[in-house]
Amino acid sequence: MEKEELKSLYDKLLKDEDFDKLDLGLKNPNIFQILRITKNEIRHSNFLSWLLDPEESHKLGDIFLKRFLREVFSSDKFLEIDQVDVEGMDLSKVEILREWKNIDILIVLENVVVCIENKVLSKEHSNQLMRYREIIESNYPNYNQTFVFLSPEGDTSESESDTYEPISYEFIVNSLDRIISVYGNSLNEQVKNYIKDYITIIKRELMGTDKLTELSKKIYKNHKELLDFIIDHKPDVLDDIKSIFEKQIQKRGWILGSQGKNYLRFTTTKIFELTYINKNYNYWKNKESFLFEFVIDYSKNRMNSKTVISPSDPNYNTSRLSEIFMEIDGFKQPTGKKWLVNYQKLVKFPFSKVDDLSEEEIETEFDKILDEFSPIIQSVENKFIEYEDELLRMKNNL
Repeated sequence: MEKEELKSLYDKLLKDEDFDKLDLGLKNPNIFQILRITKNEIRHSNFLSWLLDPEESHKLGDIFLKRFLREVFSSDKFLEIDQVDVEGMDLSKVEILREWKNIDILIVLENVVVCIENKVLSKEHSNQLMRYREIIESNYPNYNQTFVFLSPEGDTSESESDTYEPISYEFIVNSLDRIISVYGNSLNEQVKNYIKDYITIIKRELMGTDKLTELSKKIYKNHKELLDFIIDHKPDVLDDIKSIFEKQIQKRGWILGSQGKNYLRFTTTKIFELTYINKNYNYWKNKESFLFEFVIDYSKNRMNSKTVISPSDPNYNTSRLSEIFMEIDGFKQPTGKKWLVNYQKLVKFPFSKVDDLSEEEIETEFDKILDEFSPIIQSVENKFIEYEDELLRMKNNL
């Protein structure tokens, strides 16, 4: 698109009154947008758990919990309990568990357990619903067991439709709207704003029924060419993905090293103890002489996993470290003269699909890569341990 054409289309957009309305609406602060968690499955589950817990700081007591349980037990799937029974339940001792054995939300009452699988954008995978059902059956054998499949549209589970009751986010919105309408004057102002923000985000991001959503569709239709051009040149989401990757690395007890825009670097505690830290050379920010490295190639849906010995001070023998690595099966003569790479392997990652993946699914995909790379990490660490005395002398320049 030529510059003059782009400018003309942009001027037309700026003169559109609907664009001003949308701009004004989007400038209204929303805590969920500010924290960038509008479509994050884990964060939705956290907020719902907060609302469901009568002891939490919202001061709603069991109002939302009771509404939710009434909806669940209105289903014909659960014959032993109905909506009327909810009124007689002692909700004062309820337990609301998050990520217990990977279950999104678990409601535990005196003789009733409700297992909730929350699907914001992701789909069922790896027989997870069956696994959760079996976990509940094993751990709560004497309880009335209830299973809920929560999704934006109230979709029916593909694999466990006979067991899991579908509930939509529309029910969540309607319940919260009713609570704000009836109890709004008695609520803490901050709590009320949180709930209102949550209602707005569900309507806008998950249901597409928010007023601003309709306005956006109208503007897009009238200015499609310009907006398509902008979308095609939007910033990538690499930083967000890297943040998820870094957390998965740290969960395994490994240590993050010097980072770069398209580089993810780390090491283990033992290797770091024996790693020389450069005094003069600073090719890497933290001056490490060795790190494991993933080079991210977003456009080709892949990463290059490597062991990397960095250029180091003259008194540190990087060639000797490379020789030690060559004793490991599958390691080769290093490529390059300054940066010594004894091992590298291309691995696939669906970067082009991350907008459609939940954080949990991104974590799962990256965990597969880490599982595959773990034997390499262990082999390198074993060599560091085998040559510990020599490497300590090299590190200390003795």
